[in-house]
Amino acid sequence: MERRKFIKNVTLGSAVLPGLMFGLDSCRRTGVAGQQTATDLRQYDPTLRDRLWMWGHVASTINGRYNIPAGNNIDMADAIDCMGIPNVCVIRWGGMPEPPFDEFIKQFHKTKRVAWSILAIDDIDGKGDCVSHSFAQKKQWAFELREKMPNLVSFYLDDYFHYVREEAQEDSRHELVTLDAIRDLHQEVKSLKQPTDLSMVIYSDALRDIGPGIKPHLDNCDVVSFWTWYATNLTALKDNFRNYREIVPDKPTLLGIYMWDFGNSKPIPLEMMKLQLDFALEKFERHEIEGMIFHCTPLVGLGLEAVEYAKKWIAEHGDVT
Repeated sequence: MERRKFIKNVTLGSAVLPGLMFGLDSCRRTGVAGQQTATDLRQYDPTLRDRLWMWGHVASTINGRYNIPAGNNIDMADAIDCMGIPNVCVIRWGGMPEPPFDEFIKQFHKTKRVAWSILAIDDIDGKGDCVSHSFAQKKQWAFELREKMPNLVSFYLDDYFHYVREEAQEDSRHELVTLDAIRDLHQEVKSLKQPTDLSMVIYSDALRDIGPGIKPHLDNCDVVSFWTWYATNLTALKDNFRNYREIVPDKPTLLGIYMWDFGNSKPIPLEMMKLQLDFALEKFERHEIEGMIFHCTPLVGLGLEAVEYAKKWIAEHGDVT
């Protein structure tokens, strides 16, 4: 699926789609990971390492696609441990993981923070066919998991502009949700007994195509993660991020770090990997981002140059404050 081409088909009116973000300011947490404490887990320690996340997919949904080498079945919790990353975003894709989730979530009992997707390209199986997971059902699953997982601190809206429209439409194989439904979702999340953020993915190409009209969407989320889909566009990362900050100067933001060029279905050049990590460190030290998200768990253990470089980079810079 060429999942970024949807932007050209987005219908935008006077109101704009709400964006999603992770709440990422941090303070010290006491107790062991996975246990509820008096401290809000959404708050970070001052180190960069505590503010690192990893984008998590069930490995079987990725292997062999985008020209990625097949054969790796690493669990998300094992992948983040290998990378030295404390937090994971569980993004359902290809219908995986399948409900019920009780056995699946046991792997995260020592994970410091977990995020769970409500919107994502999770309704397409490996053959490109739809499966029946409604927005209401996915929301219900997420809310139920929040009660079971003290370390679940955020719900994610991935591929946001693929799903949200000003009005419901019938011309998509995905269920579309309205802007009002996302506004209502944000209010529901804020009303939960357990403190929880609503987070949104935004891509540099969406920012380019929609411009300042994107801000009203971001007003309906708590944290944004900012991504560059094509590695060839990383040369414009500095300008693209500056344009983003001109529109939303104070929204808590995580910088997305791809370790594979998914846009071009090939390994990401090492010089591009270094470029985005150097940029992220600079922005973190200047307090312009709250942290970073590395994409994605199925890449760990495949011997990829970019992944190995990222692992060494994390070990070297993790204690930066």
